[in-house]
Amino acid sequence: AGSVRLRAGVEPLHSRCCAEHFSPEMSAETKFNSDGYVHRTRKYDDLLDGKANYKGSLNFSAYQQGRDEQYLGVNGKNYYAKPWGNDSSNVQAVLNGPAYWKRVYYRENIAKRFWEEDQKAQKAEDAEAAKSASPMKKSASAPALERLSDVPPADAYQGIKDTMKPFAERQGKPRIRAMQHGERLDFHNTLGHKYHMKAGGKNLTWDVSKQTHRSTPNEMKWILSNYFRTDTQAVLAGAGSEPNLHK
Repeated sequence: AGSVRLRAGVEPLHSRCCAEHFSPEMSAETKFNSDGYVHRTRKYDDLLDGKANYKGSLNFSAYQQGRDEQYLGVNGKNYYAKPWGNDSSNVQAVLNGPAYWKRVYYRENIAKRFWEEDQKAQKAEDAEAAKSASPMKKSASAPALERLSDVPPADAYQGIKDTMKPFAERQGKPRIRAMQHGERLDFHNTLGHKYHMKAGGKNLTWDVSKQTHRSTPNEMKWILSNYFRTDTQAVLAGAGSEPNLHK
């Protein structure tokens, strides 16, 4: 096939065709896909951070809610110290108490975040002052009250978090007993309670043949889903079957 040569300043035919058929809808779709990729990667990074801090007991939904900027009262560089915008924590506290306390458990220590940002700014300022010809650093002449502490501020919610930890890590999880080494999930060690009932003050158990039992497709999906949770490690360790409140 011979090559095609174009004169200077002449637009290729295929470029003009593409421009004619390019529509605003295609541009919106491209932006939608690119924005979705950004959000997806950010959530993946958040998931990795959550797993690094909370290991296999992570409740990712509560973790995200506890670090929402509107819930924390942060709007860019402004700190309101109270929820703003579309935050739903007040409504959640009334309508869904368990989810609200899990959000509080995963709440970010916002004071520590500000302290870390101030530390970075102070180090950058000191480095800039060291490069200048001034014999005295700006931080050395500043009043003592303006100097940063070397110790990060304590979490004001730490007492609540310590009390709510068993509840936040266990409540709502599948009530599966701790698995033995090499034991796999099946119907009888996950959903076997379906054949148990209480009536007249007695625990009634159906005589079920374990050898011939066949699970429904929905039951199989739920059993397998326990292998793909962010808190699978805690679920397989039996966290859901343990008491979730201090006595």
